[in-house]
Amino acid sequence: MSILARLKISNRILIVGVASLIGLLLVTALSMMGLRASLTQSFEARTQQTLDVAYSQLERFQAEEKAGRMTREQAQAAAIQSIESLRFGELNYFFIFDHEMKMVAHPVKPELVGESLGQKTDAGGKLHYRAMRDAGEAGGGFVQYGYQMPDGSGVKQKLSYARGFQPWGWIIATGVFNEEIDAAVHDAVFGLAKMIVIVLIVLAALIWVISRSITLPLGAITTRMRSLADGNVSEEIPGVDRKDELGEMAEALQVFRDQAIAKAEAEAAKAKADGDQKMIVSLVSNKLEKLSEGDLTSTIEEDVPSSYATLKSNFNTAIANLSELIGALADATHSIETGSSEIAAASDDLARRTESNAASLEETSAALAQMNDRLKTSAESADRTVEFTQGAIGMVDNGRSTAERATSAMDRVGESARGIDDVIEGVDKIAFQTRVLAMNAAVEAGRAGEAGRGFAVVADLVSALAMRAEEEAKRAREQLTATQSDIGIAVDAVQNVDASLVNITDSVREVHQFVESMANDNRAQSLTIGEIANAMASMDESTQQNAAMVEETSAAARNLASEVISLTEQSARFTVANNGSQMKNAKRPASTKAVSAKSAKTALPAARDFETSGATVRKSSVGADGDWTSF
Repeated sequence: MSILARLKISNRILIVGVASLIGLLLVTALSMMGLRASLTQSFEARTQQTLDVAYSQLERFQAEEKAGRMTREQAQAAAIQSIESLRFGELNYFFIFDHEMKMVAHPVKPELVGESLGQKTDAGGKLHYRAMRDAGEAGGGFVQYGYQMPDGSGVKQKLSYARGFQPWGWIIATGVFNEEIDAAVHDAVFGLAKMIVIVLIVLAALIWVISRSITLPLGAITTRMRSLADGNVSEEIPGVDRKDELGEMAEALQVFRDQAIAKAEAEAAKAKADGDQKMIVSLVSNKLEKLSEGDLTSTIEEDVPSSYATLKSNFNTAIANLSELIGALADATHSIETGSSEIAAASDDLARRTESNAASLEETSAALAQMNDRLKTSAESADRTVEFTQGAIGMVDNGRSTAERATSAMDRVGESARGIDDVIEGVDKIAFQTRVLAMNAAVEAGRAGEAGRGFAVVADLVSALAMRAEEEAKRAREQLTATQSDIGIAVDAVQNVDASLVNITDSVREVHQFVESMANDNRAQSLTIGEIANAMASMDESTQQNAAMVEETSAAARNLASEVISLTEQSARFTVANNGSQMKNAKRPASTKAVSAKSAKTALPAARDFETSGATVRKSSVGADGDWTSF
């Protein structure tokens, strides 16, 4: 098996063919050897059968003798004449001699008739007639000898058959030349040789065709396997439509080709996907870097693969929403800044007017005290009191107007605060959507495997940013809630101031009536002045309370302006899509004028409380600023 493994299939087929040819030649040689023996036996049988025909003539004429229709001499003469006339083949004849070894009849050599044959030999010195007699007396037999041709052409080997005819004591014999047997053998061998040659040619051609039908397709498949191993998958596999073993090999090779094509396509698709992913990661990283620098106009405008179209749309939507949010936040902070400035100015003005009212009330109290001591000058004092009360009424009216403007400004601040609450709620929603987008991006990065690890890190950072945005929105809502509460308190305080001013107006009018009636009713003047004194004390107390509330409102307005300025500065760090320009820092509102020492001293605790609250807010703003810086 190891030797055959080193040989090619064509050589193996050639060995099988050569072995078949050699076996056929051996069989042919053995067949030829058997053919000669068979033909010799055939000629012997034919010669014997032919002699039996001549022997039947002897029996026929001997029967005539026995029947008495012929004498022996007549029967023998007729028999000899009949036998000499018989021929088979071209040169074969019959001859007769008796037991005494005398020639009785010989159609070819009549000179031998009557001669004694006992001592005659063939060309080789063999007593062949004696051998024929012995064979004839034994019942019949063949004798081989060399026959001298009568025409002097030489000696030829001859095979004779002799049979004894006992009634007459004769030996009848005939024979055939060996050359006839040789000629028959030669013809048979020649015919067999032609047939063998034809068979050999057909067998060789069949071996060649079969060998070529195996080796050529096998060579083609081998060549295609080498080219397939070199990476050539474009050419078809030869022999796929065959139904034999080579067809099965071609089908198996076709499977390898299909797998190679599928592998090449998969590698190309993976390379394209890796390239697309690398491009997307680089593009998103660049956009996020610009976003970390505050550029909210950095959307993805480049063409991206269709598989990343959703990511592009979501990213651009998030940027647009964030830009819109920051823009709305800037507008809202500007409105709040304007309103807070107006509130601060109104509060300062109200504080000044309240101080003026307090001073007027002190003067009124002093006048009433003098009226109690100066009854004589009550009329004159009443006249001055009427003038004072008229001025007080005008001041109180002005104070009420100022309070109404303060109330209107605080209402606008409340509306702006509610708008900020809506903005903060939008920020919270956008932060939630951003976190969901980051989670989707993380899932896609996880599906991408090792190649999407960097994109997963970016998704985690975006998710962390969204969570921080939610926390900051929560803090802003809490601070805004506190601010709205403070604004409500301020509104209530201003309304209380307005109510007090109404009371003041009523009281002053009563004083006016009292003063007018003083001239008519001096006896009731003392009681009236006492009542006025009490009313003035109550008014003074109310005025002091109003001054404290106004101071608190002013401090709250200043803190609100400070926080709005900080928020404006934070939002100004971003570049939004409004004409592609960066937002300007809002100008700080002008500081309000200092209130009187007494009002400041009265409102000091509330102011400290607001300062503490403002410090807390500023601290949270600083924290937020730090968070933005880290982002």
